Amino acid sequence: MSDDVVDQLKKVQVSKLTLGLVGSIIAVSAVVTWNAAQVASRIDQLEVSVAAIEVIDTSNLVTSAQLLAAIQAIPEADLSDLSDDLEDLQESVASLLLDADREPEWVDEIEEIQQRLEEMGWELGDLWWRTDMNEQACRTRKWCDDWYDENW
Repeated sequence: MSDDVVDQLKKVQVSKLTLGLVGSIIAVSAVVTWNAAQVASRIDQLEVSVAAIEVIDTSNLVTSAQLLAAIQAIPEADLSDLSDDLEDLQESVASLLLDADREPEWVDEIEEIQQRLEEMGWELGDLWWRTDMNEQACRTRKWCDDWYDENW
C-alpha cells in the first residue's frame, strides 16, 4: 500500500462525481443562506414593528377620575351608544388577543428548512460512507486496486 502515496501534486486527481457533489453542496448552501438572510430580514422588520407597537405614549391617557366625571356628565340617552361602543371595543381587544397567541406563518417554513437540512446531512453522510465501503471492497481485488492507482 506504500505505492498509494502520491509523490507529486500533478498525480493528484479528483473525480467528476466528487466535484459535482461538492458543487451541489455549495449550491444548496448558497440557496439556504440566501433564504435564511431573507427570513432574518423579515424578522428584523417584525422586531421594529413590535417595538413600535410596544411603545405607548401615556401622556394622552385619561385618568379614572376624568373618566368618571365624563360619564356622570353624559345624559342617560347617550349611555346606550356608549355601551355599543364598549362592546365593539371589547370585541376588537378579544380578536387582537387571539391573534397575539398565534405563531407567525414563517416559523413553519423555517422548521421545514431546518428539517430538510438535517435530512440532507444524513443523506450526504450515507453517500460518503457507501462510497468509502465500495472503494474498500473493490480494492480487495488486484485489478480494482490497479485501476484506482491509475485513475485516482
